[in-house]
Amino acid sequence: MSKLNIKNLTTLEKIGQLIMAGFHGTTVTDEVVSLIRDYKVGNIILFSRNIESAEQLYKLTQDLQRVALKEIGIPLFISIDQEGGMVTRIYDDATYFPGAMTIAATNDVKNAYEVADKMGEELLALGINMDLAPVLDVNNNPKNPVIGVRSFSDDPQMVSDYGIAAIKGLQNHVIATAKHFPGHGDTHVDSHLALPTVEKTKEELEKFEFKPFVEAIKNGVKAIMSSHINFTHLTENNLPVTLSKRVLTDMLRNDMGFEGLIVTDGIEMKAIDDHYGAVEATLMSVNAGANLVCICHDLPYQTGAVYRILEALEKNEMSMETLNERVSRILKFKEELQPIDLDRPYSKVKTLIENKENKVMAKNVVKDAVTLIKGETLKLKEKALIITTLPKATTIADDTDGKNLLSQSIKRLIPTLKVKEISVNPTEVEILEVMELAQNFDQIIFTTYNGNVYQSQLKLVNELITLDKDLHVLALRNPYDLYYSPAIKNYVAFYEYTPNAIEVIIEYLKGELIPKGVSPIKYE
Repeated sequence: MSKLNIKNLTTLEKIGQLIMAGFHGTTVTDEVVSLIRDYKVGNIILFSRNIESAEQLYKLTQDLQRVALKEIGIPLFISIDQEGGMVTRIYDDATYFPGAMTIAATNDVKNAYEVADKMGEELLALGINMDLAPVLDVNNNPKNPVIGVRSFSDDPQMVSDYGIAAIKGLQNHVIATAKHFPGHGDTHVDSHLALPTVEKTKEELEKFEFKPFVEAIKNGVKAIMSSHINFTHLTENNLPVTLSKRVLTDMLRNDMGFEGLIVTDGIEMKAIDDHYGAVEATLMSVNAGANLVCICHDLPYQTGAVYRILEALEKNEMSMETLNERVSRILKFKEELQPIDLDRPYSKVKTLIENKENKVMAKNVVKDAVTLIKGETLKLKEKALIITTLPKATTIADDTDGKNLLSQSIKRLIPTLKVKEISVNPTEVEILEVMELAQNFDQIIFTTYNGNVYQSQLKLVNELITLDKDLHVLALRNPYDLYYSPAIKNYVAFYEYTPNAIEVIIEYLKGELIPKGVSPIKYE
């Protein structure tokens, strides 16, 4: 009796297939076993908190599938936000792949396909069969606090071209998920923290935001993630897209003809939880058209959602027809998953995951992306000072706090270069300290990190410009400083603050690298 036939599923088993649950820990805990055994939860989302090493991750995914196949008889979708660059969950052993805007800055769409193909191959070898990537948002708002370099470009055609190449590469191996429909690029609010509103008309959205998603659907993307944004000219009753039947069913399904899986962004994000409650929103999103609801953190929300849908079926707040339609689509895609070999040891997949050629390729992409946007290439002077910001997670989506410190590499590899570390949002006292120190040097190098978000960095940049020194600004994430400080004379974009980028920055500082990237965004 195949459990991939919906007729063979109990109501509880059907409901469990709707849930994509996160958990805390690096092993299969009693809590996770209970979720799968007692609540029939059919899908798992992994975060960096679940990962210590490639071998541990492989064992974890194998153990998760073992429990699911025993208790439900249906394999799990095991998903992860492995976008590359600043949103990377797997740091060690496997390849640290570049992010979207880095890839686009190489001006070679083949890199999008190759990076995604190798990423998908490594993910599948690790036991992950669904990637919550690529980002198809068109980042046309320089003040955007959540997307930035996670987007390929501010040009919808470029996002389409690179996004489709990435989807094709990933889907050689795993399910790709285009996000965040219908576009998170023109917001100035982070939906992790509040509910953004976009006032654009449908006609405006069709010319811009919709384009990459329409092209992705035409090219067979298997999953699309909804955004927690109120598009006032699209949704009903000021609902966010995730809860809007008018958008998920009427528009995405019926008008755009999308036949794949609709996945919600994290339902516990404040844009949803503060207004509707995560449990109630789970029911609302499924009724609206979602197949998979990401409940990423809290067990009470996960179990509560199961009980709430059971109650909704009893009270006719959800029809069995709706439940069957949502789950049938999930089962269809699970039928396409590769068979899971639970007896295969890590040694059989190690060469696929810990792949030296992939690591070389990834670094070369980061290297080729370095873009001289304005001014001259750095020629390091004898009396030079570099001011470095400590990396900080700009949004809950990334895990960059305190990692990959450039300053340590500089002190070790370029000991003659004086290093001054400052916080990502320097205080007035720090700015005064830097200005006093900078008087003693002929050349100042300042590595910014999302100056568009942490704008006291830009205040420091503008102060340094007044010193009339040889000032070079290196953007280690969003390359938008020039929008706010057009007086910057020398500006180079690296697009990410990752281990590969740090190696490339060192080469640039040493004069061993000539930038050849092309900016994927326009400066006006």
